Amino acid sequence: MTNSLPPTSATPGTRSAAGGGTTSAANRRGPVAGRAAGKDRRRRGLVGRVVRAVGYGVMLVPMGVGAMVGAVVGRGDGVHERWRRLGRFLGAAEAVRLRRPGRVALFLHGFSSLVLGVVCWFLVMMLVLAVVRGPFYGFVEHGPYGPGTWGGPTKAGAWAAHAAIAVPLIPLLGFGLRGIALLQAATVRRLYGSRTAWWTIPVTAALTLAGLVLLYSWTQQV
Repeated sequence: MTNSLPPTSATPGTRSAAGGGTTSAANRRGPVAGRAAGKDRRRRGLVGRVVRAVGYGVMLVPMGVGAMVGAVVGRGDGVHERWRRLGRFLGAAEAVRLRRPGRVALFLHGFSSLVLGVVCWFLVMMLVLAVVRGPFYGFVEHGPYGPGTWGGPTKAGAWAAHAAIAVPLIPLLGFGLRGIALLQAATVRRLYGSRTAWWTIPVTAALTLAGLVLLYSWTQQV
């Protein structure tokens, strides 16, 4: 008599090894894919925050006018609700009303918001110009490219020169708009009684004054 082992005894080991190899490969790919997905989410989140800051900055003009009107006619409650909704859109901390600001404080804050909003409009215009006449310069300018053109006289040289200057400005303008939006949102919280950094009001006042000087200089050039 001959005894023989069942031929299937090696098969589970083979499948287990193969399965283990597949699992190991999946485990090796998993962290890499997870890190790539995380970076992609952070990138999209950063772009979204900048876009919301642009929208917030643009809305500062009508919001500032509304705040000044509300201070004059004595309807500050509606002003607070509008600021609260706009701050939620930005993603900033909520402006809880711990106190009722006086008419003078409300009017001055509205005026500062109006000036900062006009500055944001100016920065948004510069951002659009940097995008259109930077990376997309060749699509909007068809020549001729004279000796006075940056990177001329060839189209490729002019395109490369304009893109090299404009591309670094695009994130700087975006982060500048984000900074103004967050600073102004902090002044809203302080206006209604929340604690903020001590430098919030001095920096906002300095930016408002600088904005007035900038706007005055710009109107003199028009």
